[in-house]
Amino acid sequence: MKNIPQNNQHGFAMFVAVMVLSLGTSFAFLAYQVSTTELNISRYSENEAAVQYLAESGVEKVVSWATEPAHSPDPDFFRNLITSPCTQDLKNPEDLPDFPRPAHWEISPFSDFQTYLTDPDTGPFSELKDIGKIVDIQLYAPSHVNGICTVEVTAETGSGASATVRVNIAANPLGNITAGIQGLGEGGADLPVWVHWGSIRYTGRANLGDSIHLVPQNTGMVPNGDPYTLIDLSANFDPVMTLDVENEITSPLPDDGDTYLDRPNVTQNRGAAAQLDPFDFTRLRTFIKKNGAYYTVSDDGQHLLKNGQHILDDAGNHIDSFDGVFDGATDKEHLVWIENAGAPELDITGGRFRGYFYFSGDINIEGDVVGRPVSAVSPPVTGYPDGRGIHLSDINLEGLFVTKGVVNLQRRFSAYGAFYSVGGFTGAGTDELEVWYNHNFKNGVYHGVRTVTPLTGTWRIVPLDE
Repeated sequence: MKNIPQNNQHGFAMFVAVMVLSLGTSFAFLAYQVSTTELNISRYSENEAAVQYLAESGVEKVVSWATEPAHSPDPDFFRNLITSPCTQDLKNPEDLPDFPRPAHWEISPFSDFQTYLTDPDTGPFSELKDIGKIVDIQLYAPSHVNGICTVEVTAETGSGASATVRVNIAANPLGNITAGIQGLGEGGADLPVWVHWGSIRYTGRANLGDSIHLVPQNTGMVPNGDPYTLIDLSANFDPVMTLDVENEITSPLPDDGDTYLDRPNVTQNRGAAAQLDPFDFTRLRTFIKKNGAYYTVSDDGQHLLKNGQHILDDAGNHIDSFDGVFDGATDKEHLVWIENAGAPELDITGGRFRGYFYFSGDINIEGDVVGRPVSAVSPPVTGYPDGRGIHLSDINLEGLFVTKGVVNLQRRFSAYGAFYSVGGFTGAGTDELEVWYNHNFKNGVYHGVRTVTPLTGTWRIVPLDE
């Protein structure tokens, strides 16, 4: 075997060492570049997420102002947002002519909220100051047919990342309820005629009982909280109550054509004027599933299920009847959808409910249960432009019962709010439903429920070059 000179061995070893060191350095440098790139990507992603979160928080704040106008920078504007939606296109304020601005333009779109956003330490977004700040808010005409305004919010983080979110906002799908009692008028029974401070509206035909005098007289008297009485009908007055029927009133017959001489507030053959307020029940159901409570029912129709499961107490006892869940729970507003179409009637035997309850099927109200005191406000009348505060002493429901099915009423039941039944009213107690209409519902205002909501499908991140 031929021997390799010792000097060559040393040179080869040195060459190998240099190559290994060079390769290791290259790998180390590559690893450093990769880790640095990943760190930068991570930081960019964090900044992007943070700035989008800021902008979305700005949109939610605008929505909250519409729900609680008193906490907004312009209470009058946000209080009237549903009835006076944004109509002006987005423009650069510097390009606008110098002319007096109408009051409802104070924010939309001619003010960019700068006076409200200049101090991030004390403004409405101060809790987010460690992330960044909202630098611009604009409200202008909607781009969607169901929108009432477009909201555009721009945010920045301390590192300079910026994002703009644009979304149409719409009135919540609870809608405007313009009558105290609404429903099909052909239920086969004498129908309820007891509404204070508002209207009754029946589709189809209607049976009002033996005497038109069962209907309270419409007078200019000051509204009060006294219930109507079947004993002294001459004492039943109401300042604004009306009753409209789409087709004919089958009993009692009118005195002169379509007119009741003693009750001019009762009219028939009103056509579209007696139609029910429209609801998009599909959108309403989706909204409640997101913002309220959603229940299905057991096969017997008497137990509410959440996620398909019974509601039990610690001892394993059922507490999932309608009464078990909601009767007496009046310390907060409830927004509830109960999916009971096709099931037996859902029994309601209690008498102290508060909230907005929507049913897809029939309900059976036993009634004749003591209610609770409620502070109410009448609609505006002469001498009381903002309504009159009135104490109601025996109210079973503060809020709404809305059903796509039938309301079967057995005995007396009282409400401050409204009743709405697509299928109409039946039962021995149909003339014992007494409703004091909540005038706020006419304007789509429901305490505890956001007045407006971002419109699904219109939310987008605005590109920087737009």
